This record gives sequence, structure tokens and C-alpha cells, in this order.
Amino acid sequence: MKLWEKAGTQLDPIVERFTIGRDPQFDIALARYDVLASIAHARMLGECGIITSDEAALLVAELERIAERIERGEFRIADGIEDVHSQLEAELTAALGSIGEKIHTARSRNDQVLTALVLYVRDRMRRTIEQSERLVRTMLEWAQSHRHVPMPGMTHLQAAMPTTFALWMASFAESLLEDIAFAEPVLHLAGKNPLGTAAGYGSSFPIFRHRTTELLGFDETVASPAAAQLLRGKIERAVAIALSAQAATLGRFAMDVVLYVSTGFRFLRLPPWLSTGSSIMPHKQNPDVFELLRGRFNRLQLLPSDIAAVTMNLPSGYHRDYQLLKELLLPAWDDFDECIGVLLHVLPHIEPVDGLLERQEYSAIGSVERIHRRMRSTGESFRAAYRAVATEIGTGAVSIAPDDLAYLDRLESDALALLGERLDNRNR
Repeated sequence: MKLWEKAGTQLDPIVERFTIGRDPQFDIALARYDVLASIAHARMLGECGIITSDEAALLVAELERIAERIERGEFRIADGIEDVHSQLEAELTAALGSIGEKIHTARSRNDQVLTALVLYVRDRMRRTIEQSERLVRTMLEWAQSHRHVPMPGMTHLQAAMPTTFALWMASFAESLLEDIAFAEPVLHLAGKNPLGTAAGYGSSFPIFRHRTTELLGFDETVASPAAAQLLRGKIERAVAIALSAQAATLGRFAMDVVLYVSTGFRFLRLPPWLSTGSSIMPHKQNPDVFELLRGRFNRLQLLPSDIAAVTMNLPSGYHRDYQLLKELLLPAWDDFDECIGVLLHVLPHIEPVDGLLERQEYSAIGSVERIHRRMRSTGESFRAAYRAVATEIGTGAVSIAPDDLAYLDRLESDALALLGERLDNRNR
């Protein structure tokens, strides 16, 4: 069954399979939201008098039974039915006869699909934000637990200045908090109700579009019917940008971990149960989990381009090209959430290595603070002190005094307090 099927016309089976594509696979994720939208639509039709109140009540009751099956994982798209929207109407019709067929009054498959998608995006993005905020909190807890452990700060992959593991981890927590802000436009777009715009040109039925906006908890109603179809591609791309922003930060974090546990750095340790071995070299402890996180986060950064490649230069109105966006977005979103879940599991078990600044290769890493000490004690200009310390470095005379790292405690305290406050403010 297809909602667009015409009497007396049999679609070519090869074309039919091609146009259905992978919708039955991905539409299960939208089923709950299609039911929610249909319940609101049925109630609105009853309140408008387009169908009777008894008919609306029967539709709502049956839709609620279907919703319970969805929650129990018992809902399926039957063979021969192209998508969740056709399955839903088929079940209503099987249960209620001609009353079930009335659910499609004053709506099109276009606004039905879009409304389910927008509800899905709104709900899922909120959950993704919550998960990302848990990761930020986990990073800050790790930083708090490992305060006062110094490490070399690097520029050009060369030793630059002393820093601490707490500040290193806090930098990713702060960047991730900034990335989460990319989700705000997604929630704005997903706060607009497209239901009732039909195929993008409205309906002659006197429906109350503001009523479904209230029933579904949207912030506002799409004003121009044609604007609803312009949301297609836009909302998917906004989600992709939000996910890719976080993926960029977390891909760099995974790269740091891979680098810092390597033999050449030895800044971090992974417990044996978080590393894999070699089939030939018994001494190997490979950071496979972080290498895979790096690769998967890097792949996610291409998602906005993949979606743009499908939608660029499309004219206004609905086009079947939009069907392909589910195949790009939904698996990528699953991948992102799985990676965040893995990070939440493994991150607390990363261990910093103490005593790094005592290594010979970092003997000159205190040069900047040595300049500052000379300036305070002799009154020299920065440039004069710089030249003097450069000479000392050549003779191997520079060393780090205990007081030289005291300022790092202040930087840690300030950073962790500010970031904790920002995270708490997000949850108020």
C-alpha cells in the first residue's frame, strides 16, 4: 500500500523498489512521532467539526494502542508497505474501516513526514545535548581529580610551556560546551509546526493549525505553507552541523590521547583492559578504542557536506531527493551517540603520568617563567631578560624552581570554577 497509489495503475516493480529505498528500515525510528502527530491531527479535526467527535475519539484510541505497541517494540512495517506513514493508515483502516481513512483529511504525506521528522529531531537533539553535557561534567570531574599534575604544553609538537593535565582536559570541556551551542538553531527549527501545510500549499479545509501547535508543544506555527518544505534539508543540515562541531573537538581529543599514550610521549597511561594486543608482538598495548573514536569523529565531520550535496540547488517545494537524507542522518546520529557513550565509559580511566617535567628533554620548558623572574628581580625589560635567558639555555643553566609553577594552581582554580558555573547555568 502507498498513500499516493492511484486506482488502475500498477507501478513498475523495479521502480517501486528503487523509490521505496531503505524507508522501511529507517522509518521505525519515526513511528512514535508519526503517531503523536496523528493524534494531535485527529483531535484538531474533531474540534473543527471536519470529522465527528466520536470519530476523533475512535482514531485517538486506536492511535494510542499503536503507540503502546511501538513502546513495547512490537510495531513493524509489513512487507509490501513502503513506509511508516502507509503502515499507520493501513492499521487504522483495518481497525476502524472508513473512519481510519479520515486521518489523512487536510494533510499530505509531505507535512505528515516533515512533522514526524521535526518531532523526532527535537526529542533526539535534547537527549544528545544531555549526553554531551554529561561528557563535559565527566571531563571536569577528571580534571578536578588530577589537579596539580604538571605536563608539557606543546606548540608545533615541541615543548613550549608548563601546563597541567587538569587544564588540558578543561580545554576540551570548554570547547565542547561551545560546540553544544550549535544545537540551539536545531531546537529553534524543530520548534516550528509544519502540520496542516499539506503539500506545501495549504488546504481548503478550515483547520486550526494553531491547535496542533499547542497539542504537540511547538513554539510556533510555520507561517507560509511553502516555507514548511523549505525546512526539508535545512533541519537535517543543522543537525549535521551541530554533530560535526562536537565531532571536531572530540576527534582532536582522541588524537591527543593516542599521541600521549605513545612511546614517544608517555604522558598518559591506559589500563590494560582498555588497550588491545598484537597477534605477533606480546608487549603491545594499542589504544584501538581511541583510534576508532578518532576515525569515527573525523568521518562525522563530513556529514554537513554529504547532506548539502543532496539538497544544493533544489528548487522550492517537495522533492523525493529528501528521502535520501534519512539514510545519511540517522545512522550518523546513532554513530555519534555511540561514540559519546564509549567516551563516557573510558574517559574516567585515563591516567596521567607524573614527573614529566623532570625529564631531560623538558629541561628548558621553564624559560618563560625564568624571564619573568629576572624581570621582577632585576627590573630588566622583557627583551633584555629574553636575551639573557636564551644565553642561559645555551649553557644548560635554566631550571624550574618550585615557585615557578604556583601560577598554574590559580589557572586551574579559575578554569574549573568558571566551567562548572557555565555548565550549571545550562541546566537551570
